[in-house]
Amino acid sequence: MKTIKILNYLFVVALGFFAVMFGIDRFDNNNAQFAGDTTLYTEELCGDIIGFNGSIPLEITIKDGKIANINILDNEETPRFLQHVVDANLIENFYGLTPKEAVELDIDAVSGATYSSTAIIKTVKTRMAIYDKEINPSPWTWQLIGIICCAVVLCFLSICRKKCA
Repeated sequence: MKTIKILNYLFVVALGFFAVMFGIDRFDNNNAQFAGDTTLYTEELCGDIIGFNGSIPLEITIKDGKIANINILDNEETPRFLQHVVDANLIENFYGLTPKEAVELDIDAVSGATYSSTAIIKTVKTRMAIYDKEINPSPWTWQLIGIICCAVVLCFLSICRKKCA
């Protein structure tokens, strides 16, 4: 009986160890997710971010893990405000950045088109934050799964031990 108990505890420790190692490995190898091109749209996830006259949907192209292009899609924004943003090259500030770098970028709104430029900045940052979490889940997720599995097995062993005694 003691041998089975020891083997069960070893199993629990091994399960937890592998869950932690998988989480760390996943965290270390997250750049493998950046292969190829990805096109992201902001309408559904950022529709509540409003410029001067409404939301400003964007199409964001990620190439090799970095922002390669941002297109402004059909919107209700005042054309002269959007043109002011385009002329100020606001969008180009995001080119060449990883999603995480885009989220952390400190960038000022364009004077004369404050609402429109602020909405574009916030839309890009919000969509990049969501995308970054999608491709780089926290390693703690796997560690938490390992801890929960260990706790369940330990509870099961305690119940079995009490019933067998």
